[in-house]
Amino acid sequence: MRKCRHIALKRGRGFTLIEVLLAVTIVASLSVIAGAAVLQMFRTEEIVNERYDRYRMARLAMNRMANELSMTYLAGPDFGGEPIPGEAEFFDDDEDDPFGLSNLRESVQFGMIGRDDYVHFTAFGHIRTLEDERASHHAQIGYFVDSYRNEEGETVRRLRRRVSTDFDDDLTRGGVVATMIPEIEDLRFEYWDPGEPELGTAYEVAQGRWVSEWDTTSSRFGGRLPTRIRITLTLTPHGPRGQTQTFVTQATLGMTEVLEY
Repeated sequence: MRKCRHIALKRGRGFTLIEVLLAVTIVASLSVIAGAAVLQMFRTEEIVNERYDRYRMARLAMNRMANELSMTYLAGPDFGGEPIPGEAEFFDDDEDDPFGLSNLRESVQFGMIGRDDYVHFTAFGHIRTLEDERASHHAQIGYFVDSYRNEEGETVRRLRRRVSTDFDDDLTRGGVVATMIPEIEDLRFEYWDPGEPELGTAYEVAQGRWVSEWDTTSSRFGGRLPTRIRITLTLTPHGPRGQTQTFVTQATLGMTEVLEY
């Protein structure tokens, strides 16, 4: 009887100290591993979201630049614009004024002034977003890059957009300026010059080339616009091991000659 009772007490003593410490060690190790996995998951999600936001900004900026550049137009004195370089001027007091610009005090500058790092142009690209806004679809638009100091005190470059619905004699100034991408590495514009067209031949294609500037106020490009514009946008490296990302697109202009109707 005593022997059975002794065996029962021996079996119910519980865990030893070594067993408890071993169990605590295993639980702690599993907790550390699980915590690190959770932290890495959140960090990965943050990196993916940041990368998605950067791609989204770049995609929207490229689409907007391409869309608005495709709606560029050039107008002359018949529409209240400046004389076309290299063309003779004719004055007719009874001529039509389809844009209602005959009462302007001075000529308006229509067309495009672009270099490899900026472009200013007139386009049918204005979208009215304000109630009772007194503006048409015509606008003077510009894309350019400038530098500023960010929150960390670093000097960085940013992509800016300027739009003005109050036309004047200088399409490179005025209007409202907004930031499209707060940090970029580089922005480049290239303009396809098909050359002077020769009707009935394929010579226009043969002599076409990319140029780094286009100015419709000069005699070289007076009265015509490029048929295409290539846009190259490069984003700054993201993260300590990041690399620059480059995006390229082209805008095909719908109206490449001066408006005469």
